[in-house]
This record gives sequence, structure tokens and C-alpha cells, in this order.
Amino acid sequence: MNALSTGHEDLIHDIAYDHYGRLLATCSSDQYIKVFTRVSPTADWTLLSSFKAHDANIFSLSFALPQYGLLLASCSEDQTVRVHRSVDDGRTFVKVATLSDSAGPVHQVAFAKFGGHGLKLACIGTDGIVRIYHAADPTDLRHWHLAFEKVVDKNGLLASGVAARDLQGDFAIDWCPSGTIRAPWFTSNLDTAMDDSDLPRVDRLTIEELAVEQFVASSMSKVFVFRKRLNGGLYEYERTEELPGHTDIVRDVAWASNAGVGGRYELIATACKDGWVRIFKLTTRRLGVPTTEYTNGAAGTVSVNEEKSVDYDDFAYDVELLDQFDHHKSEVWKVSWNFAGTILSSSGDDGRVRFWREAYMGKFVGLGVASAEQIPQDEVDD
Repeated sequence: MNALSTGHEDLIHDIAYDHYGRLLATCSSDQYIKVFTRVSPTADWTLLSSFKAHDANIFSLSFALPQYGLLLASCSEDQTVRVHRSVDDGRTFVKVATLSDSAGPVHQVAFAKFGGHGLKLACIGTDGIVRIYHAADPTDLRHWHLAFEKVVDKNGLLASGVAARDLQGDFAIDWCPSGTIRAPWFTSNLDTAMDDSDLPRVDRLTIEELAVEQFVASSMSKVFVFRKRLNGGLYEYERTEELPGHTDIVRDVAWASNAGVGGRYELIATACKDGWVRIFKLTTRRLGVPTTEYTNGAAGTVSVNEEKSVDYDDFAYDVELLDQFDHHKSEVWKVSWNFAGTILSSSGDDGRVRFWREAYMGKFVGLGVASAEQIPQDEVDD
């Protein structure tokens, strides 16, 4: 593990990697964002850009998908979300938009992780409201449309409608990275012993037909899944499943990509002030009779004659607490999945970053512990 001297003059609140893991951005209470680039073959990080981005503490960062250019979003205690753009590979960033609808400090911001949704970003702050913004024209990033806003959990807020200003990290949000339904009924009528190559393909369906926008949001101790559904002829986000069992403030949420064998379920991890990292398994189930049935046609394709109208709104999740652990023995602040959704990392007030991977029967085992300090061997073996 190599140390990185950021040069920040105050507490660092968040870091973010770009899509390729080539750039690393950091934000701090010193109101600055710093961007570093990885140098081969030493794998050292060197400072590429440093700029004052807000007028108060900066809490969160998020890179957009690369097809939209090099975009970096940030949010701050100054009650704004700002979008910064670089046209010279990260050497300089220019502010292109300021979003100021929040009634309090904004604690987390996240660009949508799936290109089929368009250029969208979500944010949440101390007013407990999740907001979704959409850039209708990605070539003109000065204009963003507020497509959705809703209080995640009104009962968890103060009578004034906002949380206490001295609470940090009490609101979090993360997009579902897959962007499509993991529908086990695609193969429900088929031989379960089939090889993957024999399973029906759904390539002929367009991205728009398969795409389902989902995100997970936490407000104080409550965590909910939101999903875009058809309501009265219009698509809007609805609060659907709850991830229960948190006994204190949830500090962070993370939705894994490519979870499950063949991607047939979702995994969401949470970091909680009560000292626990929790991993939830979300398995898709149908609501009523399916409107589309798939059979094994020639070469593993869907038979045109047996395909009915497509309607993917008719599903929900069965939520299961898959595993939980309190190895940090202290408040847990951050959770994050690797790109493939196979390894989870967590960090807490113990000054440790812990790594976990799924093992037999869905249980998770420790892969290792990272720290700036020397770690006792018995802790590594835990």
C-alpha cells in the first residue's frame, strides 16, 4: 500500500475514481478538489489538478460515465451541487452548472451508472429529499432539469423538515449499476440444468425496453429502494422496498454490479453508526401473471411467435439480510464494491479498510485489512 500525500489543508470527506480507475479525485473541508493521475509502472499518484470548487465543506464526489466526457459532480455544505468539466484530460476543470434546490447542506451526489438512463445525477442532503437531475442535452451542460424530488423518510427528520446541521453523512444515495432487470422468470419454464449458452437471449429487445432505473437512498436510519415505474401513463420514481434492521444512522449505501450467479439477484451494502456492515440480497419476484414468456428457440434465441407484449413494471424484490459483521468495533462510515461487484470494502473509526468477498451459502469472508499503521496478525486473520 502506497501513501498518497494530497496536500489538503483540512479533513478529506470523499474520494472518487473515474470509470477506468486512471484518475482519483479528493474533496475536503478546505473547499478544494484535487485530481490525481496514476503513473505507470510505479502505480504512484501525481497531482494533476487542484481547484476551489465550493464556498464550504465539500462532502461528496462522483465521475460521470466516459461517454459524456470528463465530468465531475460535487456537493457541499453551501447547499449546492456543482458540475465540473475538463476538456484536457483532467489538467483543468471548469464549473459548468450549479444546482441549488436543496434547503440544507447536500451530503452525497452520484451520477447514474448505466448509460441507457441518459446523463442523470442524484443527490440528497439534510432536508431528507432525494433529487434527480437530467441533462436533456449533454452538449449543453448549463441546463439541468429537476426530474424528481421526494422526501425519503419524513418521520426521521426534525419538525423543521431538516436534520441537525452538526450531523454529517446521515444521508446517502447510490444508483443500481446494471440498469436492467435481473428477472429469474426469463428462464422459469426452462430446464434449470441448461448451460448458460442454452439460455434464451433478449438481445432483440432495445435498451429502453430493458432499462429500469433504480437507486437506493438512506435518510437517518431508514434505507429504501426507489424504482422508476409507470403511473397514470407517466413514468416516475416510487419508493418501493425497505432495507430494515438498522438501529442507528446509516452513513453510506452501495449497490453492487453483476451480483449473483448469472446476475439473478442484487446486493446492497450499508454502513451504519451502530458499528455494523450489512449486506442485503434483493431477489426479483413477479407481481401477478407475467406479461412476457420466454421459450428456448433456435440457437438460444427468443421465438418471435411466442413473445408477448413487454412490461417490466410488474415486479418487486424479496429483501433478505444476507450477512452482517461488526469487525470494525466502531462506527462504520463508508462501503464500496469493486467494479465487478465481487469484493466489498468498508472503513470505520478504527482507521481500517476491510475487504470482504462472498463465500459458501452467501456468507462473506474477510480478504484482508489495510491501514496506515502496522496491523496485528490476529486482526488480519479475523
